[in-house]
Amino acid sequence: MKLLLHQLAGRRAFGSARPTLATILLLAALPVAAADTPYTATGWVIGVPVPGIWCTNALGQVGFRGNAHLARVVGSDERLTGRRTIFVDGAAQADGSSIIYGPVYHEVGTWDAAGTNFTPTGGMWENSYRGTMGTDGSLQLHIVGTGSGGTIDGLRLDETLTRVAGPPLDPTIPYQYTGTIKPPPVNTNLVLDDFSGPAVGWQIYGAGSYSYTRPNAVLVVNGYWPGVITRALIDSYTFGGPSTLWTVADGQTLETRVDLVNLNARATAAFFVLGNAGGLYAILKGHDFVSLHKWSTSLPWGPITMFRFQKVQIPDSNVVLALALKKTGANVEVTARVLDKSNTNSVLYVDGFTDTPNADPALTSAEFLNLSGMQLSLSPDLPGAPLTTAGGVVGVFQYNPDGQQPAAIAIYDNLQLSKYEIPPLGIQRAMRLTWPAPAAVNWAVVGAPTVQGPYTPVQDPVLPGLQQMTVPASELMQFFRLRQAP
Repeated sequence: MKLLLHQLAGRRAFGSARPTLATILLLAALPVAAADTPYTATGWVIGVPVPGIWCTNALGQVGFRGNAHLARVVGSDERLTGRRTIFVDGAAQADGSSIIYGPVYHEVGTWDAAGTNFTPTGGMWENSYRGTMGTDGSLQLHIVGTGSGGTIDGLRLDETLTRVAGPPLDPTIPYQYTGTIKPPPVNTNLVLDDFSGPAVGWQIYGAGSYSYTRPNAVLVVNGYWPGVITRALIDSYTFGGPSTLWTVADGQTLETRVDLVNLNARATAAFFVLGNAGGLYAILKGHDFVSLHKWSTSLPWGPITMFRFQKVQIPDSNVVLALALKKTGANVEVTARVLDKSNTNSVLYVDGFTDTPNADPALTSAEFLNLSGMQLSLSPDLPGAPLTTAGGVVGVFQYNPDGQQPAAIAIYDNLQLSKYEIPPLGIQRAMRLTWPAPAAVNWAVVGAPTVQGPYTPVQDPVLPGLQQMTVPASELMQFFRLRQAP
């Protein structure tokens, strides 16, 4: 059994004498992220081995299937010079234009001076595209893909193709490409602490008397506030955590998780935080409620702003608390979830709010009292940039209206921190697949008989937003993942 070094006594007070959260969380050194690389390229049709088939159905709809042609591509970045094999399916529109789509395979390599002999040098871009061909033969396409092998392994491609008017597949009219090579998608996971050994790099704080011990490879947080009457969260709380912090860029999500092993009856709520020295977002998981709030340190120990409160019956043991922030432009989307650890992490609760640089709507103290029965001092939201650098912190809160409450205890395990770009794919009963998709990115579902593949499309690309679909179960579709689609 290990007792953490930072076990301080606190007293109920309001003023600058209290330390700020800068004494709690320290910024860890972060690796420099790889930068996007813009490029331009030009391509020319050099062969049409399969011309394709035009067909008209009983409704008079005209379709085009199975065209395959080759293109010589020369790029400003040598990783985009090579030979492309392009497959075209399409559907004619009433105005004479066509919607076209299909896969593209780009072998990286070099061409001789005459542009007739190609030498592969290693690596292939596996792309897909979607766009329109005008009535005059002009093209506007969006192409995305992933590199495999050579120097492009794991990289991503996002480009636009344009072609001026003229006969389709005319070898004298070039394709013009403008795009960006992007680093591999972020998918980083770190176990901050499994509580099997002594604390390393932990900082803890709170009011009253508290302790953090580690019997049997779990963390026991014990808080005791004799004689303290709770008028604000800071009166009767404690939390602590390691000093590891990560920063998220636009489109990335930072999430921390912890197992709630048990919350005793005398504790008001498990206190789970995603924060840094400049502030924090927090979920309070009570016996019959969940609340979400922001704690800013722009002023000494405040303000504390409550954005969500919901009465909900959730078990006090064997659940996972998850708190995530996603940067979207100048805003941060904060999402809290409680998962059932005994049932493949099925979702018991989910809610969230968007933190903008402006003053956002929040609960007043009177509204919170009416919802919860707890009389706590809350503050309106203040303007300021949302939090984008944070780490995971755990603790316990007790509402002590008379100063006579016995000790509050919360027990935790497996504190983790994750950062990712590709949305996590959720698989629930009846093979219903769901995933959150950023507004500027489409995702297509692919399935395979084994985790190693091969993966084939399950459906056409879907619109941005929260997507879901039901997939018939079969031996050929037992594993699923998301692949970026144009």
